[in-house]
Amino acid sequence: MQLNALRGPNAGHFDVARILWALSVVAGIAYPGVHLIINHQFSIIEFGTGMGILLAGGGGAVAMKDTAVAKAVKGGEA
Repeated sequence: MQLNALRGPNAGHFDVARILWALSVVAGIAYPGVHLIINHQFSIIEFGTGMGILLAGGGGAVAMKDTAVAKAVKGGEA
């Protein structure tokens, strides 16, 4: 299993933001699956909207954090 996607920019440690992002995506997939099993209903529009928000929000947050870390390591320039 490839875990490099869960590591920080220097690939030396696991990044909490990336792990939480991955867990939220897994939960976002599992919740409609359980709902489908229990209620036999599924809305692709709601699923797509929710997953899009999870992916965009998590990606944006990780990108902002990585940019801030890079600026801090560089000494606050740029």
